[in-house]
Parts: sequence; structure tokens; C-alpha cells
Amino acid sequence: MAEPVSLWQRLLIGGTAILWFALLLMALLGYPVVEALPWWMIALVIIAGVVLCIVPFALRWLFKRSDPTWRGKISFIAFVTAGVMAVTGLVGLPLYYLAYWVDSGPTNIPLATLTNGKKTVVFQGMQHVGSEGFYKSVVFDLEKALTDGYTLFYEGVQSVPGRPDLDEWFNKEFLGSNTDINTGYKQLAEGCGLTFQLSYFDPLLADKAIHPKKHVTADVSYLDLKNEYDRLLREDSSFAAAMAAKQAETKKTGANDPFVEAIALASKLTPAQKNLLGIACRGAIARIMATKNGAPDPKQKIILDFRNKALARTVADSTANKIYITYGAEHFRGFIADLKAIDPAFDVVSLNWSRAMSNPREASPPPGTWPAVVKR
Repeated sequence: MAEPVSLWQRLLIGGTAILWFALLLMALLGYPVVEALPWWMIALVIIAGVVLCIVPFALRWLFKRSDPTWRGKISFIAFVTAGVMAVTGLVGLPLYYLAYWVDSGPTNIPLATLTNGKKTVVFQGMQHVGSEGFYKSVVFDLEKALTDGYTLFYEGVQSVPGRPDLDEWFNKEFLGSNTDINTGYKQLAEGCGLTFQLSYFDPLLADKAIHPKKHVTADVSYLDLKNEYDRLLREDSSFAAAMAAKQAETKKTGANDPFVEAIALASKLTPAQKNLLGIACRGAIARIMATKNGAPDPKQKIILDFRNKALARTVADSTANKIYITYGAEHFRGFIADLKAIDPAFDVVSLNWSRAMSNPREASPPPGTWPAVVKR
């Protein structure tokens, strides 16, 4: 008759089964990531798994070495297997973490309708790189807005004829690059497995050729930006000090953008590795957007504040009574505040959200305080 199994033995058997099940799940989740890595990284994962199991195996050996029924080789293989499974899962976790951030809220985009009783303004927030589905839905809404009598207002800092030096100044001073902004966004989109927004606006060009007054580039020029920049340097001591500190930091740490460096590596990767890079890149964008509430960048006085005021003034002065704006989502709150400063009668009467880097279209607002919706 077999000896009865004690409670401790039952707990040990059950706990071991649960542990192996958890390790199996970790390995299954991490395998798609590890499998796409180059061979030398896979070798590092295996080595790390072996190193991870050395200490627990050594402890077990100390307790079991005098037991004639203990099978050391089988036990070592089990420990190594468990270690490799654990490391495989751990390697995959950062990618799943970054993937989570894409749908967690920070990159959700606003679609707001404002009115002062006489003029209706729709603000469609944009992200310069996003999913194909997002841009298709935006273009569909724009085409419908045209048929409903709206005038379309676009974002886009305008070049000055005969002054390419202004474009070069902006690219170097604000982007830290010699590449123009659209080329930079195209490269970012390609490296992140996304789409550049202008790639989907071609259907509107035909209507623009027929009805140019219905399509307005409601933005400043590079000369306007340079003049405002110079004015702030002269008149705003805090801005001048912050810019000097920013430039000194750039010289000290270098101006290399990690996104640019990652994209440069993409051409050397396999399709599976490019897919992993895309997931990491999209997650990094979302993570940065979620944690950018620290010390304000002095450049935002030019890129956001100055342009928000210019857009608000253009909207207020426009003779069109139905305006549909497509502008960077970061301009949303500042634009509304500046528009209400010009005309306090403007209220937000509807506010919806959509995801720019993934589906579905409907989404929750990102963390933070947003303009109140007034029911009229």
C-alpha cells in the first residue's frame, strides 16, 4: 500500500505545476519577440537563462547531493529550461509594455465642434504620423464637410519665396536636423510602421484646384517664426536663458535623435525585426506623449503658443461661417483658449476622441483636463 501524500507534498506538487504553467505562458508570449532577434541575441537569451538558474540549482544540489534517488542531470536540465523560459518571457515584456501605451490614451485625438451662435468651427486634431485607418476617416470627414459648405483650414508653416535659409534655420534650430520636416515625418512613419498624414490628402487636391477659396493654409510663415523668435530673445529674458541652456545641453549631449538613429538601422533589419521596431517605436511615441508634462520646452512658445494665437485670429477674422480645421492635436487647448480670448461667445458644444495609431475610431480622452462641453 502506497504511503499517503502529505499536505506539504500536495502543495509542492501543485506549486511546481503552477510555476511551470506560468513559465510556459511567459515563454509563449516572449517567443515571437526572441525568435525575430539576430542569432547572437538569441544566444545571449540562452546564456542569461543558464546564468539565472545557476544559484537555485546550486542550492538544490547542496540539499539533494546526498540523496541517492536525486537525478542531478535531469534536475539541471529542468532548471536550465526554466531559466531560458523565464528570460524569454522577460525579453518580450518591454515590447508588450510599449504596445500597451499605444491604446492607453495619450495618443487619442480630439474632434471638437465650437460655435458662437453665428460661426461653427470644427477642430479635427491631427498627428503627423498615424494609422492608415485614421487618415482615411479624416479625409472622408473632410470631403463630407466640403459638401456641407465648410471651408477647410490646414496646418502647415509656409516657406518664403527666395528665403530657403529660413527653412534651414527652422530645421536646425527646432528639429535638430538638416532634413526638412516632411521628409523627417516620412522617415519616422516608415520606421514606426505608420503612415505620414499628407499621403492621404491627395483626393482633396482636385477640389482645391477648382475651389481654392475653400482650402486655406491657416498657418504662419518661417519668416513669422524667425521674427517672433528674435523678439522673444530680445524681450523675454526667461526665454533667452532657457534657449541658451537648451543649446548648451544639445552641444554637450549631442543632437542625435534616438528615433532617427533607430530608423537608420531599420534598413538592415529583417521584416520580422522591422515589425518589432515598429511596435517599439509606436509605443515610445505614446510613452513620450504621456510623460511630457515636465519642465516646458521653451520652443513651445514659438511652435505652439505663437501659432495658436495666429490660428485663433485667422478663424475669428474669417468671413466663412463654417470652418473645418485639421491641426496638430497639441494645439487644441491653446487654440480654444486664444479663440475664447478674442470672442468669449465661443463654446465647445461637442467633443469626441479617436485613436491615431490604432483602431477602433472611438476612444476615451487622454489623461488631463479638457475644455468643458456646453449644451446649447
